Amino acid sequence: MKFKLLKEVLLDEKKCINFLFENDILYKLQSCSHCNSSLNINYKKRLYRCNNHHCRKSISIYKDSFFAKSHLKCSDIMFIGYCWLCGNKYTSIIRMTGHSSNTITSYMNFFRELVISTLEDDNHVIGGPGIIVEIDESKFAKRKYHRGRMIDGVWVVGGIERTDDKKCFVKVVQDRSAETLYGIISRHVAPGSIVYTDLWRGYGNFFNELNMTHRTVNHSVNFVDPNTGAHTNTIEGLWNGFKLQIPPRNRNRKTITKHLLECIWRKNNKNDLWNGFLIALKTTGYFDE
Repeated sequence: MKFKLLKEVLLDEKKCINFLFENDILYKLQSCSHCNSSLNINYKKRLYRCNNHHCRKSISIYKDSFFAKSHLKCSDIMFIGYCWLCGNKYTSIIRMTGHSSNTITSYMNFFRELVISTLEDDNHVIGGPGIIVEIDESKFAKRKYHRGRMIDGVWVVGGIERTDDKKCFVKVVQDRSAETLYGIISRHVAPGSIVYTDLWRGYGNFFNELNMTHRTVNHSVNFVDPNTGAHTNTIEGLWNGFKLQIPPRNRNRKTITKHLLECIWRKNNKNDLWNGFLIALKTTGYFDE
């Protein structure tokens, strides 16, 4: 959504709080849980306050929400979130919001964890009878001083459907052995699928066992096999898009999985990132233990 349509929500604390109530993101109370009396909202202190002078119990309007333990105003948090959704780098967000680098880095991590919590179960399956699924492996790494050979990289195996939805999966792996690829493909690709891969030897001869049709393309000769039409251009495009989004410093085994999942969430919500973000805020609870 364009900034000019949201600027009051992102820059005005009271309007932001009302917006969060309207979208069922903040905790709604109709009456005091202690005496059943009516409640008022204290916007300055961000509290519900009981109107009964003998009670006067209070409760945070942020209870059980994403904002519950934050030291920032919710309008500031939403502004940081909007900048993050727009793909701004953290240095730009620091300049735009005036918050410290530690604060911005923390909230970008919070937002990433928030949205990936809404993704499907890790074992979701793509493909199916007659559906083409492209599978490929790619190394996510960085180059020493931005040149020379790649170092500190991790291998990622992924698959994507050739459908309108373009459902996909990605898995960080220790190796690209036949055993590893067999386990991933059997778990994430439905029987009956038509699987396109390159000629990497790890794909072996297990596709018949999985009840899948396997077709290959020899990239040293052609991008598209002239006889079968098989190619992996779709999954290659996915890798290129993901690598543009994931900074080289995060292409390591410790952090890359969450960044890959963020990329999938952005892909799934590319037509309306803002609404997807609001749904994540609405459906994810943060409860005290």
